[in-house]
Amino acid sequence: MEQNSIRLTPMTPSMYHRYFREYENDPDLYLDPKKCVAYVYNKEKVDQYIQRQIDLKRIPLAILYDDEIVGEVVIKNIEKQISATMGLTLKTAKYKNRGIGTQAERLVIQYVFNELDIPTLYADTIRTNTRSQHVLEKVGFVFIWEDKDFRYYRIDRDSGI
Repeated sequence: MEQNSIRLTPMTPSMYHRYFREYENDPDLYLDPKKCVAYVYNKEKVDQYIQRQIDLKRIPLAILYDDEIVGEVVIKNIEKQISATMGLTLKTAKYKNRGIGTQAERLVIQYVFNELDIPTLYADTIRTNTRSQHVLEKVGFVFIWEDKDFRYYRIDRDSGI
């Protein structure tokens, strides 16, 4: 899966460890940005995270930009031939505002619709993360509802995207 210089590839355990060694917490991903603390790499915690992806039958994908792992996509809540939910995180803030997330989301949509044959993809974002909301809407997701913490989006294969 490739678009311009962005590629998605299955995330392996060694890739996860490389990714998290350079990962930086993003205040935009916290309900209360003041609670954001510096991320500290921990091999055991990363191994637990990997195992959780396996246990929950999620599909983790690395976002590669010129062969550097710059982000992670997790396809979760998979109901075969019905729906799934996408989560996307960039490794550090230096990859924001460069079109990387937008390109990666477009690739995920194509992958879910065409390779996994799932006709509906959901995504959510913290209510205060307007950047993520803008990107979701730019690639064709439609806002469907919100609660006190999150905004929820949906895109369907038959929407023409």
